[in-house]
Amino acid sequence: MTALSHPARFRRLIAGLLAAAVSCSLGPVLSARAAAPGDPFPGPRGEVMLPSGKVLRVELADTPQKRAMGYMYREKVTDVEGMLFFFEENDFHTFWMKNCKVGLDLVWLDEKWKVVHIEREVPPCKTDPCPYYLPIQSARYVLETQAGLTAREKLAVGDTIIYVPPHDPPQPAGPPR
Repeated sequence: MTALSHPARFRRLIAGLLAAAVSCSLGPVLSARAAAPGDPFPGPRGEVMLPSGKVLRVELADTPQKRAMGYMYREKVTDVEGMLFFFEENDFHTFWMKNCKVGLDLVWLDEKWKVVHIEREVPPCKTDPCPYYLPIQSARYVLETQAGLTAREKLAVGDTIIYVPPHDPPQPAGPPR
């Protein structure tokens, strides 16, 4: 799933896709840590706790390139993982399933982590043009999960999730005595 939005967001997405294209073509030169299409993003994971108590380890889609790539080319998404999209501002962030191989649930969240919209069991896009999915209320974050997970966990509009950012690496205790 990738993030799109209305005209201003679309222009930013195009800029991000161009940057991603450059990044992909120069990836081996610029960074050995760049994720290949279909691979998880490198870096730390956060955690999301649903009201049911279920905890998901989430990849962080916190750059234009990561937001543009999303779950494209992934072969599977398990019931203990997800992807959390971070945006700079509340908006009607639009998503599509271009190049996705698995169905997903999409959860739009406001700045206080309250669920404002859910799209359940969104299928992969098999042919162009791909449909777009957008919330009925503006949102700051979007959580993607395995298709069917939000129904199994009884997640509903108005619920609040808990986000725990990645932990800082442990610091040395000090010099040995």
